Amino acid sequence: MTKRDKFLEYVRNGGDVFCSPQIGGGAGFDTRLAGKEWVSETNLNDTMTVIAQFDIIPLLNVGLCDLGECNPALAWKEKVDKDKDRITREYFLNTPKGVLSKKSVEEKYSSAFNLKYPVENISDLDIFEYYLDVALDSDFSRAELFTREICSFVAGRAAVSIQWPVQPYELLCFPDTVHTVLLASDCPEKFLKLMDKILVLDEKLMAAVAKGGADFIFLGGPGVEMLSPQYYQRYIIPYSQQVSETAHRLGLMVYAHICSPIEPFLSMGFYNQMGIDLFETLSPPPVGNVQSLKDALEKIDRQICTRGNLGLDALINDSPEIIREKTLRIIEETKGRKHIIAASDYLVSQVPAENIIAMADAVRGKLL
Repeated sequence: MTKRDKFLEYVRNGGDVFCSPQIGGGAGFDTRLAGKEWVSETNLNDTMTVIAQFDIIPLLNVGLCDLGECNPALAWKEKVDKDKDRITREYFLNTPKGVLSKKSVEEKYSSAFNLKYPVENISDLDIFEYYLDVALDSDFSRAELFTREICSFVAGRAAVSIQWPVQPYELLCFPDTVHTVLLASDCPEKFLKLMDKILVLDEKLMAAVAKGGADFIFLGGPGVEMLSPQYYQRYIIPYSQQVSETAHRLGLMVYAHICSPIEPFLSMGFYNQMGIDLFETLSPPPVGNVQSLKDALEKIDRQICTRGNLGLDALINDSPEIIREKTLRIIEETKGRKHIIAASDYLVSQVPAENIIAMADAVRGKLL
């Protein structure tokens, strides 16, 4: 049985506990261990080479190709300015409805930080709708081929999740979190219309990545910083249910990563309603805001496999001995549940490799 098979079997049916820290995802851990400085220059081979250094059963989360590869009309023009400390990128997309632009800055060992988002005003929504209409008329065989190439390269060494802004509420991440809330409030009918179009686009993309051999799609979900329960009930839950239903029909599983505070949405049962197969993370303070891992597990559906829960604060600052102790504590607290030992978030560059080894050693020792 390959590592991929073991991961999928556990999510579906449980079994012997294993270790699966989140490596990759643009967080920088694999960049540093691969001997590089820039996350954007870290490739799939680098990530898999780093993963192979640890006794883990991994889930590889890879961003989908840009839609410009599926339709040349959606290809952004890029301007790059690189010096020894940072890389600044500006992107422009000319459309008959107007120009979309975005800007990001990347520093060493860190993923890019967006300085400007393409959608910031109500007037930008018409341009964004044009983008969606063109996207819906694209050739998604490129997305299928992209996924197939990844799965072929991984060759069973990890389960594969393909990521794009699947959550319709996020509007493909064209606006930032604050503007998303404001646009939903100011233009509710237009906002729902755009979400409906994204749902159709998601179905086309999910069909492509499923044919390409992906195992999971990555369903985001905003935390409680900006969203009220009413927003979750109106925008997040019903659309997540439709996304999950389509994913399951296509043979995909749904992976949800929410590294921000999740209470009171957890206690209100929202995540149990979204069709999630794999959920992370149920983190107590200072990383998250659940009362405790035990309390959180009592509130989440037993059919949902959970993943975590070693805080990045501990993985950065604690000794390997303490990490072993905390790992064993998590194993004890999650007995009888489908729970995968991992971190509270994707591993950043500051995490010592020794602490990941300690985490894996604790799990292996428990099984001996």
